[in-house]
Amino acid sequence: MKKTIFVNLLIICISNLNAQIKMVIPFEPQIFKGANKTSIVYEMHLKDSLNRPIEIEEFSIKNNNKLLLNNSEFIKYDFRSDTNRFLKNIWIDLDHFPTVLLHTLKCNINGSEYQIEKEITINDKELLMVRFPFREGIWFAGGGPSDSSFHRIFSQKVQSNYNADLDGFILGFCNQRFAIDWIGLNEKYQFYKSDGRTNEDFYGYGREVVAVANGKVIWVKDGIPDCIPPEFSDTLYRAKTALGNSILLDIGNDIVVFYAHLKLNSIKVNVGDIVNAGDIIGQVGSSGPSTGPHLHFDIRKKIFKPFMDGLNRFYSQSISYAFDKYELIGKGIGGENDNIFSKIIKDEKFINVNLPSSDEIIRIP
Repeated sequence: MKKTIFVNLLIICISNLNAQIKMVIPFEPQIFKGANKTSIVYEMHLKDSLNRPIEIEEFSIKNNNKLLLNNSEFIKYDFRSDTNRFLKNIWIDLDHFPTVLLHTLKCNINGSEYQIEKEITINDKELLMVRFPFREGIWFAGGGPSDSSFHRIFSQKVQSNYNADLDGFILGFCNQRFAIDWIGLNEKYQFYKSDGRTNEDFYGYGREVVAVANGKVIWVKDGIPDCIPPEFSDTLYRAKTALGNSILLDIGNDIVVFYAHLKLNSIKVNVGDIVNAGDIIGQVGSSGPSTGPHLHFDIRKKIFKPFMDGLNRFYSQSISYAFDKYELIGKGIGGENDNIFSKIIKDEKFINVNLPSSDEIIRIP
């Protein structure tokens, strides 16, 4: 009996010695360059190796002892196989460009205090530049890049996957960091003509969509009816239908452009086609899980190959990019579910090599 107790105590002691809180930043931080700000965007993954509950007490990010982010809330995901894990979406607006960031985490596990520090280097790389997915028009950047947009905080969750090279766990993939739901407007900045109860009533419906860069078509999905706004069926949230009628364009270096919710039977390309920037490839629709005509647009880096197998195209990382030129009109306040904005904060100027922020209104020259 005493021997059994001793063995159990020994196992517990060894387990506690080996137990570690793993804090990793598995994917390279991205640089967002908007008309009025530059930001660093990435995710921190946190998990205890023994699945013990973690109570976050303090979290900070510094550069040369200057505090950049402090005590930000963590986004928590619970799984049957995990008792506690965190995937923190980090978005830091900059007044200067840091080269090194120091992360400090203080937490409590079963009454014991822990402090972890992790330092990373930031590279200011040249952004991928593409043309707009439309040839002209006035467009609203719904859910566009920001620290709180619904695209930013979405993660494709996965079961905890320990990576020996990182010495930490990968908990998910943020495949929509910089995604934008493009909604067409008229010259009065209205969404639709009358009551918005038909797709044809929307100014953006049926507008031509073009290739943003030279590339090869690697996925085409058509045949999904356009939803009648503002309704859609939850059954459309499946791997093959979640994007609605869609096109994936491989533009090289394992980078793929996603076009989603295209109009039924509007797609003009097939898998294997080579297209040039500016070629018409489809039309704005409202297929799949969509409450109204819009183009969901984002650019992702492949993680797994073959990319089109199963969920691999969703287990990918959104990367930063910039449009070559556009005219910024301002920011639309309210009005996503109405026909007109309650207010437009005007900020009219011509922009080069930047990306619109969430809810900005732009004109393509």
